[in-house]
Amino acid sequence: MWLAALLLASGLLAPTRRASAQGYVVVTNTAGPATLSRNEVARIFLKKSAALVPVDLGKGSKVRAAFSRAIVGRPVTAVLTYWQQQIFAGQESPPAEKATDADVLAFVRGNPRAIGYVSMGAALGDGVHAVTVQ
Repeated sequence: MWLAALLLASGLLAPTRRASAQGYVVVTNTAGPATLSRNEVARIFLKKSAALVPVDLGKGSKVRAAFSRAIVGRPVTAVLTYWQQQIFAGQESPPAEKATDADVLAFVRGNPRAIGYVSMGAALGDGVHAVTVQ
């Protein structure tokens, strides 16, 4: 058990689904898909797929930390390093960042191809729906 905890803390082991039953909800515009695989979501947020337009919460967000670990399988710091490498290589730039759940929801609501994530208890409102991540 202690070895799994050490590997999880170091970012070498991705959390299980049960451990990622966390504090975030993946959302898309109501024009977007209602179900996606974890791999599809990770590819979208790493811009290895242009299926949807991703939007992140700020770097210091606990919700972003939970999302990053559960979906991408890496801590936020590792994802930021990935984006620095992409920028330096003249490749992609990172997803837009929004400061609050409300800002993410407004972005997603205003873009039919958008995908984001918000706190588990956030009121989604019209134009946005939760995505089932399989």
